[in-house]
Amino acid sequence: MHRLIRLLLAVSVGVAAVLVAPSGVAAAAPVVGGVELRYLPPGLGGSTDFEYEYDDVAFVSRVWESGSDAAGWRVDLDVDVMRGAGLTSGQVLHDWFVAYEERPPGEAEYHRVRVHGHPGWMSRDEVFWLVRPGLALAVKLDRTRWLARHLVRTARGARVR
Repeated sequence: MHRLIRLLLAVSVGVAAVLVAPSGVAAAAPVVGGVELRYLPPGLGGSTDFEYEYDDVAFVSRVWESGSDAAGWRVDLDVDVMRGAGLTSGQVLHDWFVAYEERPPGEAEYHRVRVHGHPGWMSRDEVFWLVRPGLALAVKLDRTRWLARHLVRTARGARVR
């Protein structure tokens, strides 16, 4: 396997700063909201972290984007860590998350999956699952640039610390 320069992402005042690890030195996996991301698809753009709340659920999110002001920006990858007392079961998460997403009918047809043995749902470009009552994750990947296997591997690589 080719030697790759690994990026260690750090955030300062809401703006992502990129630190480059020396060649041959393994960089720590990025952590978002207490979740370690052990796999990221190759070729992601820069990242920015966000924190917000919606409907009594707190979000910690990291979004990777590529593009430019001239050509326009697009979201490569979006990882959301969601915490809320109302996320009590897989079905409750499903119903709440689908309503939260407000995607047009047919755009995101979800089917049941298991992620690390936990109940989840997957569409063409997104996986979300309940880690435990009160904690859920969502991973959304630009499927025009990456394959389904990258989406699945990114989800399976997420580990709660």
